[in-house]
Amino acid sequence: MQARGFNDGRELITFGGYCVSDWTSGYVADVEYTMGYFTELNPVRLPLGLLNAGYAPPKIQNACELGFGLGMSIAMHAASQPHVKWFGDDFNPDHVLFARWLNDAAGADAVLTDESFEQFCSRDDLPMFDMIGLHGIWSWVTPQNRDIIIDFINRKLNVGGVVYCSYNVMPGWAAAAPIRELLAMHARMTGGKGHGSAQKMDAALNFVTGMFDQEPAFLAANPQAKAKFEQMKTMPRGYLSHEYMNTSWYPMYFNQIAEIFGEAKLEFACSAAYHDAVEELHYSPAQQAWLNEIEDEAFRETMRDFMRNTQFRKDYWVKGGLALPQGEQVERIRDLRLVAMNTRAAIELKINTTRGEINLLPDIYEPILDVLADYRIHTLRDVEIAVQDKGIQFGQILQAVMLMSGIGNIGFAQSEAEIYAARPRTRKMNTGILNRAEHQDGINYLASPVTGGSMALGRIDQLFTQAWMAGMNEPPRLADHAFTALESRGQRVVVDGKPAETPEQSREQLGRAVENFLSKILPVLEGLEIAVRGKVSPVARKGGRS
Repeated sequence: MQARGFNDGRELITFGGYCVSDWTSGYVADVEYTMGYFTELNPVRLPLGLLNAGYAPPKIQNACELGFGLGMSIAMHAASQPHVKWFGDDFNPDHVLFARWLNDAAGADAVLTDESFEQFCSRDDLPMFDMIGLHGIWSWVTPQNRDIIIDFINRKLNVGGVVYCSYNVMPGWAAAAPIRELLAMHARMTGGKGHGSAQKMDAALNFVTGMFDQEPAFLAANPQAKAKFEQMKTMPRGYLSHEYMNTSWYPMYFNQIAEIFGEAKLEFACSAAYHDAVEELHYSPAQQAWLNEIEDEAFRETMRDFMRNTQFRKDYWVKGGLALPQGEQVERIRDLRLVAMNTRAAIELKINTTRGEINLLPDIYEPILDVLADYRIHTLRDVEIAVQDKGIQFGQILQAVMLMSGIGNIGFAQSEAEIYAARPRTRKMNTGILNRAEHQDGINYLASPVTGGSMALGRIDQLFTQAWMAGMNEPPRLADHAFTALESRGQRVVVDGKPAETPEQSREQLGRAVENFLSKILPVLEGLEIAVRGKVSPVARKGGRS
């Protein structure tokens, strides 16, 4: 799971004020859950993974997200995919209230409830679903709720439908699990009455620090535990509370998850982290050969986790997936529509893996990225034709797209009709978020009608975007707009980790930020139709789209 802190320590909305009671089922509810957008829940990116695995992707008409947190993902998807009817449930009413605000800001029609899983999953007015998503839920709910979820999937997922699920897995948690238990134990047994989860987490961290100072034999036998703990101490307390202090916390081996999901007639399709498909990045030749000798898929995936010491997995599962003939599989992959999610100059041809830093072959990756550098939509077939004189083969292009999409440099585009239908909603949602950015920080995402998803964008860049969309072109005017918005509320930009001391220092920092925005961020925002001027139009900019 991901966490994002606020520069000035303020929060968009204060969530919580609850004592842990029966309605929480032992889940932390008195501190804000982290606000994140999770692209794996986006149906538009789903086809590549399934097609690469040999499955026909379903047409998504009804989708459901269980435990949607603050609702950033489901709200973005409901706004940018009007052809999909979204249903979502989260037990925390504050989360639901915020998600409904986002949904209403776009004029979207997602159905968002604050029922328990038992209440929601037993409703008789829900449609059959083509996709069900669970991000950061499975490992943190009670066994009873897991049974309810499996029964829900078994009854309400269409044949051929997809489940996205993320979870903590073993053996990656083997070293850190005792630390998690120590933190939770301290909070349960010594946490003072009236103290919130964040305060309890601080006290627990201090306690474990003191224990390590005593040089216990545990630490000598588990040296990785200290490094993991030091990393944890730097994380936001809200994230740590949700991750480590819930009553339920169940990291499993993959084969155990596969057995449980089998009860809902699900079979493993592929990792939702698409760069995982590039095996040479993660396994030595000897490891690859050894893994390929294992016939049982669940056993093989479990052994992959041992090879990489995997701690967290994100996977797609299918219910009776239709296997495609190879010829049709390849042609459908060629039809996928790609779009740049990063500027060409910002993309580094190297990646950090469990095997260390690996350099990517420029003779393959540079021509492919150059094709997408105009920020227009191109099919994979377009890319293949454009680089054929470089001797780059289809398999190499597919591998590059898997890797680059997995690390966020390439996205997937909806059809032209779907983009057209999404524009009014995404424009309305983004206007609401940008207007809010004038007053406070907190919503660091904007919706794209092109990808049917979102792009992360901090408050300062949102203020620049707002000014540009209002017709301001000159860098000083963009900087002045952001400066005025901040100064009118007694705020300054952050310089070297602390607020600027003078208005001049703040202006200087904003001037540098504007240059970065115009050269590295705005071109992507335009290509994704996030930064737009004038009326919503069906006519694509920059001479049309491929």
